[in-house]
Amino acid sequence: MKEFFKSVRRHIGRLDAEHLREQYGRISDEMSFFDTLFRTIAQGIIVLDPNGLVMKSNPAAKDILGMEVEDALESLGIPLGVASKREMTITYPVEKSIELQTIPMDGATLALLRDVTSEKERTEEELRAGATRAVRDLAAGVAHEIGNPLNALSLNLQLLQRTYPDDPSVSECMAQVLRLDGILKGFLQALRASKPNLMPASAAEPLTSCLATLRAQLEERRIKLTVDAPRTLPAVAIDKGQIEQVYFNLLKNAMEAVQDGGEIDVGFSSDDNDVIITFRDNGVGMEEEQVVHLFEPYRTTKERGTGLGLMISARIVRDHGGTISVQSQPHEGTVFTLHLPRLERRIRSLK
Repeated sequence: MKEFFKSVRRHIGRLDAEHLREQYGRISDEMSFFDTLFRTIAQGIIVLDPNGLVMKSNPAAKDILGMEVEDALESLGIPLGVASKREMTITYPVEKSIELQTIPMDGATLALLRDVTSEKERTEEELRAGATRAVRDLAAGVAHEIGNPLNALSLNLQLLQRTYPDDPSVSECMAQVLRLDGILKGFLQALRASKPNLMPASAAEPLTSCLATLRAQLEERRIKLTVDAPRTLPAVAIDKGQIEQVYFNLLKNAMEAVQDGGEIDVGFSSDDNDVIITFRDNGVGMEEEQVVHLFEPYRTTKERGTGLGLMISARIVRDHGGTISVQSQPHEGTVFTLHLPRLERRIRSLK
């Protein structure tokens, strides 16, 4: 385009009206093409003058930022007249990750914006999947190398207990063997991911068995458990055994987070798409760093935990087509929220 204009300028004195109209038409077509390209390209484009004022921007820039470009300039902090590239997070009006690249051009600055939110989410999901595969590989090795010796230890300790029933050292050894056996079973469960056997049911049904198992511990520690479940809930397609395991893990976590006499609330509700289950406690809560890594293996706030319980729970919920999330603040308790898709989703008519 630049060479074309130079050529026209050199020969304009020798062009008659017809040739001028022809050249003008070509320029008009070229400008129309580039204007269409500028407006339809998915990447956000902002051109700033030497003072940092917006000379031109395309609609994609406004869509990515969620507001007028002029209103976002101060928060973007675009460097003028230099080449740069960085990622940043904006929180208003919608939280998203943006890649910002600047290119100096003839005194102006070209800023290119790209929404990389979905790419980062995919990367994080791939990292989680990689961590899960690593756990499975490790679990296979642990099961092979430790399983048989652990069984032999357990059998011999049981014999010792019969001979020395009041010996505290034997009881302590037995307790540690049982703990190792529990860790090993957790590894094996992570290894043997089974596909859910989905059947229509109420999301509240699996909670009954959990409460029956944990009721004695709840009463012993005077923990007040409240269940808020409507008489009728929209049906969901679930594997009752697997969802019961999720509820059990969440209840156990809540019980370990609260002090004696604490409170745990379990709530069931629904919207047009999902049945929503919440587990709320008034326990110690968690720091932001703990929340970020909560569903990763070996990330746990417990002294003797492995972090596998929540990782397995998250996998089960995902296998059911649902989502699990957590909100927590130190000393303000924790809320786990599950969304399970309704078997028949409501269709809301537009008025």
